[in-house]
Amino acid sequence: MAQMFPDVETTRVIFASSAEEKFYNECRKQLDDQWVVYSSCTLSMIEQDRGMKDNEIDFALYHPSYGIIVIEVKGGRLKYDPDKGNFYSINRFDKSFKIKDPFKQVLLWKSRFLRYLRQQNVRVPVCHSVCFPNVLESEIPENAAIEPELIIGISKMDRLEETLSSLAKRSHEQRFLNFVDVGERVHSILRGSHFSTRLHIRDYLDNHELRLKDIESISETLITPIASSPRLGIEGEAGTGKTMLAIMLAKYFRGLGKRVLMLSSNRLMNDFLIQEIGSGVDVKTYSQMAGKFNVRLHKAPDDFKGAHEEWIQFGVPERLTEAISQSQVRYDVLLCDEAQDVQPFWWEAIEKLLEEKENAEDPSRFYIFFDRSQGVFGSGGRETHFVPENVLPIEPPWFPLVHNYRTTREISRFSRSFRTGKQILQSHSGRFGYKPEIIEYEDDADFNRQMKILCRKLFEEEGIRTHEVTILSARAPFATGSILQNVQKFGNYGLFDLNKPLRKNSRQKKQSLPKGKIAVSTIESFKGMETPIAVVTNISEHKMPLNNPIMMSLFYVACTRAKHMLYIAVKKNSIKQKELSTALEKVNESGPLVLEGSAADYQFTGSVVHYNPERVGWLKVDDPAFEKSGIMFFPADCNVANIEVKVGTKIQFRPAVDGAITYASNLQVVR
Repeated sequence: MAQMFPDVETTRVIFASSAEEKFYNECRKQLDDQWVVYSSCTLSMIEQDRGMKDNEIDFALYHPSYGIIVIEVKGGRLKYDPDKGNFYSINRFDKSFKIKDPFKQVLLWKSRFLRYLRQQNVRVPVCHSVCFPNVLESEIPENAAIEPELIIGISKMDRLEETLSSLAKRSHEQRFLNFVDVGERVHSILRGSHFSTRLHIRDYLDNHELRLKDIESISETLITPIASSPRLGIEGEAGTGKTMLAIMLAKYFRGLGKRVLMLSSNRLMNDFLIQEIGSGVDVKTYSQMAGKFNVRLHKAPDDFKGAHEEWIQFGVPERLTEAISQSQVRYDVLLCDEAQDVQPFWWEAIEKLLEEKENAEDPSRFYIFFDRSQGVFGSGGRETHFVPENVLPIEPPWFPLVHNYRTTREISRFSRSFRTGKQILQSHSGRFGYKPEIIEYEDDADFNRQMKILCRKLFEEEGIRTHEVTILSARAPFATGSILQNVQKFGNYGLFDLNKPLRKNSRQKKQSLPKGKIAVSTIESFKGMETPIAVVTNISEHKMPLNNPIMMSLFYVACTRAKHMLYIAVKKNSIKQKELSTALEKVNESGPLVLEGSAADYQFTGSVVHYNPERVGWLKVDDPAFEKSGIMFFPADCNVANIEVKVGTKIQFRPAVDGAITYASNLQVVR
């Protein structure tokens, strides 16, 4: 196997495109250990009369017999306009985008690199090539602007070592290939201060945001099996698409002419659901639903003499059940999101909303969606976490959602340290991203200074927009004792309290955040919502210790709101800071991060630890999403994939679900 720098096995490798990732993987798989592969090299040189100039190349390869081969990689389909002399990349939607001439790009970098090597007195042959991993060489016609010998397409990628050695031999006379091995000098240059790995946060957010929207098509396949069951609980970790699935079910049953009610836990989520579902479905918070029957969930009437907690647990369900029973309001379909926030004795009243049907072929339908680790309101008490087996009106087995489409693998691993419950259903997050960051501060003034630095970095240096960031507070953000008390802005960026109703456009019901301001919300009020970048605050200012079940759930909810990046502000040298740092140490940064999204997303790799060709095999997976780091696979799938398996074989796979069982599918041997 080739020597790779950087190496995905030990560090994070950032690729601008899936084409670069594919070329990198082919080098790793096909080339022997005499090849050294350097990914994403930036050459900075001060040239006479031209000042400082930077050029970047995708790959530089070194071999002691062939010298250096410089390679520019372009993804997608390719189009060339000979009249204008322009190259275009065609995406999957058949849209064309003008790109730089890859042949000129690689030639320019090679020429400048040769000058640099001469300055360093390094004598080594250098040739160049352009790689189009998704294009057949025969599709590119010969002309004066394109040299066919320099092109690596689909066919040549399949025999990469032969292709590269042939390219070097054709590019140089034999006498130039008789050079002294300068591998150590080349390595010191290519790994030295003149080269760096790219990191474009703006590009990453843009491309991965589009990729997340593609996941909707995956969830659509679940509608038919779920809709075939009249009573079902759907369990999934944060980010597995519970709310998205509930929205799709609401639209599906609306299309069948059913009367549908969807219940959610908070106003922000409810506003979002109304916007997404549209007319024809009743969408209410649990509080709004009770209010429709003149029952106020959080305020007992004057004739109730018990304590507040007694009203919540016992008074509300009793009076709500009575009020619903006396009304004519009924629904064919009831969808309950965030079911872990519903007090146990409320369910009897809620179920009264369903129409009693004698027709067994067309029964009323009842679906509840929950995550046992998001019960921030407890389960019948403030100090106990939510235990679905004890309180839900629908008994297991529940329908499992195991693919995490929201959070990155790094955020997911970090947040799992704070999940509660003995029987946690783990999801599989395959999208690589950035490691969460802890922002430590000494006092209020230092917190403000640190936040100004973060805002300047995100908004001015990285090109992030203010509406892509949400500050989540573990307590009322602007109340006495909060770290945000009396704070109106960080530098040039004002704060807006999302918990206050937003102004609505007179023509549209859609709510909008004031331009240039950063949204601030309590964690509870943001349940079910998501944000590209989350900044979690008031963890130190919250009185509950981090190991309290309710506080763990609260923090878990906060972390899993972030789709792409997560920052946590905490007081320096505090117990909570040490606990957070310990959890963060468990998160490693290795593997490929592809800015435009990767075909390898949601794939995992495991080693075969047991294999019975007559029954089943087991893989040991280096990911905490798999219970005991193991997952089963079936010999029939090996036969379909035409692969030979034995103990020790490395297999790449995608997790699949059949009932409550997760198994490995789409098997490929890693060579």
